[in-house]
Amino acid sequence: MFIGREIEKEDLWAFISSDKTKAALIYGRRRIGKTTLIKTVLEEKKVNHIFFEALEAEYETNLGMLNQLLSDKLGLPMGRFRSFIDLFTLLNMTKERLVIVLDEYQYMKMSRKDNSIDSEFKQIIDNLPENIKLILTGSYLTKMKEILSYENPLFGRFQLIQNIKELDYLTSRGFYPSLSYRDSVCFYAIFGGSPFILEAIDENSSLEENVRRLILNPTGIVRTYIEFILFKEIGKVSYLNDILRIIGNGKLRYSQIEASLNLKSNGLLSKYLSILEQMELIGRSRPINRKDDEKKTFYSINDNLIRFYFAYIQPYTSELRNIGEEAFYGRYIIPSLTTFISYRFEAIVRDYLKRKASSSPILDIGTYWCDDKDTKRNGEFDCVVRHPAGYTVYEAKFLSRPMTPGEMEEEAEKIRNIKALGDISIGFASAEGFERMPEGYEYITLEDIYS
Repeated sequence: MFIGREIEKEDLWAFISSDKTKAALIYGRRRIGKTTLIKTVLEEKKVNHIFFEALEAEYETNLGMLNQLLSDKLGLPMGRFRSFIDLFTLLNMTKERLVIVLDEYQYMKMSRKDNSIDSEFKQIIDNLPENIKLILTGSYLTKMKEILSYENPLFGRFQLIQNIKELDYLTSRGFYPSLSYRDSVCFYAIFGGSPFILEAIDENSSLEENVRRLILNPTGIVRTYIEFILFKEIGKVSYLNDILRIIGNGKLRYSQIEASLNLKSNGLLSKYLSILEQMELIGRSRPINRKDDEKKTFYSINDNLIRFYFAYIQPYTSELRNIGEEAFYGRYIIPSLTTFISYRFEAIVRDYLKRKASSSPILDIGTYWCDDKDTKRNGEFDCVVRHPAGYTVYEAKFLSRPMTPGEMEEEAEKIRNIKALGDISIGFASAEGFERMPEGYEYITLEDIYS
């Protein structure tokens, strides 16, 4: 089942069908849908292609395997080639249009020191005949992003570059369309937007049953994905798991993370955070009114599933093993699960507002930091839109019942008391809607969010 990625499909087909393109680079985290995207386009358009998945092996092993594949597919003679350059020279013998996909290119890249493999493929791309297209893909983001740096031999050689990311909340719902909107929020808040994970969800089972089967079970497909596939790259660097655990448990500022790790202020934490950012496991953000304030930098885990894992599973693996999935869910997850989901709901509201931004004069969307001297209050508003007329502050509530006019007025009064906000408008997003909608506010319901 292929859901979403319509823009990526269109761009990939434009690359394949053009007479002026030679090479594309497609990268993204493991199991994010890169291979499915490419194969879907190639098969839907009936494109003549060769798909080669590189192994974590010696240079000569991948060279020999690719040689065999090209020989079998094209009927070309087998040879004893010393390099990929020599092998690709063989392709000059074929005149048929062909797309060659080299999947997990980072393994080929890692089989030689420095950038020697990239140098080989620079020469290969520069000399590709007009009937051949080359697509390189990879899942080790740190290695694949090296290719995009100015110093790399392959810099500027790709007519198409795609960084395949998770599906958003709206597209993810396509994997569980029979669920209510509220349940869709809950499932997305925990399982995130990786197609591989979403396909494993049983929408006919409850949230608890899915969490117990897929995450709490030590042999569950999602648990295995996190611990043995996703963190294969992370495990090579010390402290990275600890940093994710600290951020996952709510310590989001540099100083808080540094203190929790007992690291000296020598810049080492900056290096580790940079690695995690390169892997796209964490992101940094600043309030929209403090873009230049380094002290207001906050770090967060990008992926909902990984955030859930580090909030609930990684710190308590012994307890989970000792008391079992059912008792663990009731004792360690249920008490704070609604709070966990409510924070993810705020992010969904921001994503919804970003979707609306394309049709309205919005300048920025994010959080807003206030230091109000009069009320002696400081902190963040989580959903704020900046537009030419000022700000709109949205309060997002993941309640189990409709929001009351009294609750809205109470929240609105708190916002109005922050004089630094100036001339503002106020809105509310409620998972269960509203008892009434008094005039003067903007309203967002789950029907709006998922329409």
